[in-house]
Amino acid sequence: MAPYIARVSTGTYVGSETKDWISLTLVGTKGSSPQTCLDNFGPDFYYGADSKYKIACHQDLGDILLIKITKKPLLCFQNSWYCNFVKVKSPQGKTYNFPVYQWIEGSNTVEFREGKGLTAPEDPLSQHRKKELEEKQECYKWKEYAPGMPHCLDVDSTCDLDTNSKFAFTKCTLFFSRATITVVEQRLRGYSTSKKSWESLDDIKKVFCFHRNDMIDYVTEHWKEDAFFGYQFLNGLNPNVIRKCTKIPPNFPVTQEMVVRSLGKGTTLAEELKKGTIYIADYKILDGITAGQNNKLQQYIAAPLCLLHLTPQEELLPLAIQLSQTPGPETPIFLPSDSEWDWILAKTWVRNSHFHVHQAVAHLLRTHLLAEVFALATLRHLPGCHPLYKLLIPHMRYTFNINTLARQLLISKDGVFDKATGLGRDGLVQLCQRGLEALTYSSLCLPEDLEDRDVSSLPNYYYRDDGLEIWAAVESFVSNIVDFYYSKDESVQEDYELQKWIKEIFTEGFLSLKSSGIPSSFDTVAELKKFLTMVIFTVSAQHAAVNNGQYGNGAWMPNFPSSMRKPPPRSKGMTHLEDYLETLPAINTTCEIISTLYLLSAPSGDSVTLGNYPNEQFTEKEPQEFIQDFQDRLNKISKKIEERNGSLPIGYCYLNPPETENSVSI
Repeated sequence: MAPYIARVSTGTYVGSETKDWISLTLVGTKGSSPQTCLDNFGPDFYYGADSKYKIACHQDLGDILLIKITKKPLLCFQNSWYCNFVKVKSPQGKTYNFPVYQWIEGSNTVEFREGKGLTAPEDPLSQHRKKELEEKQECYKWKEYAPGMPHCLDVDSTCDLDTNSKFAFTKCTLFFSRATITVVEQRLRGYSTSKKSWESLDDIKKVFCFHRNDMIDYVTEHWKEDAFFGYQFLNGLNPNVIRKCTKIPPNFPVTQEMVVRSLGKGTTLAEELKKGTIYIADYKILDGITAGQNNKLQQYIAAPLCLLHLTPQEELLPLAIQLSQTPGPETPIFLPSDSEWDWILAKTWVRNSHFHVHQAVAHLLRTHLLAEVFALATLRHLPGCHPLYKLLIPHMRYTFNINTLARQLLISKDGVFDKATGLGRDGLVQLCQRGLEALTYSSLCLPEDLEDRDVSSLPNYYYRDDGLEIWAAVESFVSNIVDFYYSKDESVQEDYELQKWIKEIFTEGFLSLKSSGIPSSFDTVAELKKFLTMVIFTVSAQHAAVNNGQYGNGAWMPNFPSSMRKPPPRSKGMTHLEDYLETLPAINTTCEIISTLYLLSAPSGDSVTLGNYPNEQFTEKEPQEFIQDFQDRLNKISKKIEERNGSLPIGYCYLNPPETENSVSI
């Protein structure tokens, strides 16, 4: 009988090659091949190798269902091997594809299923997938990081991660070299150790003089302007705060007399409320949050309300700002007609509150922590041959590594956010707890969130425009994949692995909060499509929207201050430039935060952008065509965004697909 031909591909990561002994066993419906050592003349399994090997069999194996790869040391030492894939051609000419795309370590035997996507009810190898999931559940376990926060992977440091969850060498090297260089730069200039106030606003420019970009220059020039202040609610960091206001809240007693100068002649506040041109940003979630310390000095937190007006010129301008949820004689309402530094300070307090809500809720909780929940549940409940594993796994690349680093260095006790923000670690946890309690399924689904906030008619809302296009593209792609594997609602209901997946997301990620509206089971194909669309949008586009602009928007620190060293003013007319500088973060706090924002926003050097799937998890023709359609649609969206941005003073590029990563990886 003619031999089977195995084509084996070695990866192109640093260290992908191996000199270990590799053997292959084929398992088919009619029997198994002998364990065959893969050894051609000359070196095997070198960097980027793509080699063919003969597998001799004395019988027809039938359809090949799985392969067993055995790795043993050639001499007394061994190293890891990264295998891309194995393709097996039968004597009858049929090709079987086995996606591997992982590191194989130690002396062991690893099994891989043929690439066809199979749900549990239709899989003849039910015991095999059960064993695979049992092994994964033993390896990947949940733990509670803090009460009231989504649960996370049970590791203490990145050293505890398995190799397949860690940064590749290129990304790891670039990440830590940037961190080191940035710290050295600040120390050489004497900034990172100074606990003093800035002597002038111009001095702040020196912190980021080596890493300037167009956005930083624009922010530095326009940060005092009311129009740019309003613009950032639409296209800055966390563009999901603003909502339409049809009635002035009772705890925010803004009157016609206060805003008459801002609204101009021929209209009133009541008329503008009726017309739908009044919007509000309410930071009630910060009310009563415990403030932390920087440089062993108490910091302060406000919970402001900010009223904005959409002018006939289509500018969104602030009308009034109150820095507390409780009105009264010591809670003045600040207006554009107030003195220059009173008004600038009031807007800066809003920007500081925006920093806290952005970092703790919009960024950490609603992208990073949820991405980890989705990833962990996927590994624990969907085997490698499951079609939804194939769909989701590219969108979970490096998530465990970056989140573990965050718990080690950023949100830990004495971490960056403990030392350099007004929240401190305890306040950060409190804010995340409140954020999870308030989180709803609708708020994670962009079309529903926009409708709930009643902001569909706002002009120049590029986050909304680009986000809806990407949401629709993801939704179409997901729908095609789901329809291909799930022919009817009963197919969803009977997929017990899928049901365990969503149940664990509900219990471990959303802590069984029924108020969230997050499903704990799926009854229909439509429900599954919606949830998968939300997952992919959250970990790709939404993360890009709240992450990629951090340095550009925050390098000019007064626009995005991480802490405030004086309490909110209780009266007007008392603020001058000196008071303002004494309220802003100290020099070393500024440097630490700006360095962190730069590190988290800079290109990773090892990114996979939205819609690109270099690892061919899907081997069937139809899903591959769906991927191509998805890519074509994203390319059209990108061209549209770039054409629009060419006519803008500063382009909105955070949702441009070539600048949006597939996963939460930074």
